[in-house]
Amino acid sequence: MGKLWRVDKGLEDSEGLRWVRRQLGAYDWAKVDWISVRRGRSERYAFRGVCKSPWKGRGYRINCNVSSRTPYPIAYSMRVSPLYRNPDGTWPNVPKGHKVGDRYVATRDGKSVQWKRLYHPLELGNEDEVLVFLLAHEAFHYLRKTRQVEGRHGEIQADAFALETLEEYRDRPK
Repeated sequence: MGKLWRVDKGLEDSEGLRWVRRQLGAYDWAKVDWISVRRGRSERYAFRGVCKSPWKGRGYRINCNVSSRTPYPIAYSMRVSPLYRNPDGTWPNVPKGHKVGDRYVATRDGKSVQWKRLYHPLELGNEDEVLVFLLAHEAFHYLRKTRQVEGRHGEIQADAFALETLEEYRDRPK
């Protein structure tokens, strides 16, 4: 994966980045043009990422950016499975420590279904943890699209994959 990675010079010695690259090295990255990891100066976002699907003959492109202006630790609102309205019209209780987001309505099999987004706060203690979480999250999108990992494709599953990877990083022998 050497030429695959485009890493900002200031991040080359990151322990978290080195660790997550080793973890992700077990997968097939042949359909990826590059994975870029950059340090930006955003005051609005601690980190951002995108996994772009192939178009016009190009491969997948994963771009990740962490802000150099972020004071740690930070709280990230991790997406988790939503709350679905009960058939009797009531809503289930919000699990402890979770926050409710927007409400949505859709029709499935001719029936109206309502749900509320649900978030769980995740503390990311430093830039290494952000890099592990962000890279794993964006990698999940590619890995799922190329059927290298199981599950549904979506943000909830990408956050779950990233959390699992982050927990492995946190539990590693030091």
